[in-house]
Amino acid sequence: MNKTMSVGDKLRILRVERDLSQRTLAQMAGISPNSVSLIERNEISPNVTTLQNLATALRVRISYFFEDDSEQSILHAKPSQRSCVDSQGVHIESIGARIHAQEVEPFLVRLASRTSSGERQVIHAGHEVVYCLKGKLEYLIDGTIYQVEAGDFLLFEANLPHLWRNPYEEMAEFLLILQTPGATLDPVKRHFVEYPSITHTE
Repeated sequence: MNKTMSVGDKLRILRVERDLSQRTLAQMAGISPNSVSLIERNEISPNVTTLQNLATALRVRISYFFEDDSEQSILHAKPSQRSCVDSQGVHIESIGARIHAQEVEPFLVRLASRTSSGERQVIHAGHEVVYCLKGKLEYLIDGTIYQVEAGDFLLFEANLPHLWRNPYEEMAEFLLILQTPGATLDPVKRHFVEYPSITHTE
């Protein structure tokens, strides 16, 4: 898949590939049909929760919306080469490619003040690793709030309901690594010649 394709283009291709109407996809993802239409026309940028819900409904990794379909044995991703999405104060960078049997999905996330991954908590298989680079953020995990400050690591079982947010005045930056057990790609589906999404499915 071409890296220059927008999130809306990728969503439309995948929806058509799955033979779903916008209304059906909206019901599956728990969002409005108008939202699906606006995203596909690139008139709005979906937040992280919406992307996660769409990925889950379509049974793909959330990084489908960031990356191309290339698979390599070594990745060296310069800042200018990384795929990214900006939405409502949240900036997410993905490597944008895969290596064989990859079991981790790394993301660089920047949260502006008073922003979050969304209101809904997510659950997925595997583990989640967080390393705070700048500022501080909160992780709500299974009803408990963890304050993660610069230099802190957080590791947890991702089948516990969770979300992240920055309720503070300064920007937060952190490394988010989603572990995908057995390279099944299950965790990210909850964050190919004829079918460009096939390498992104379980």
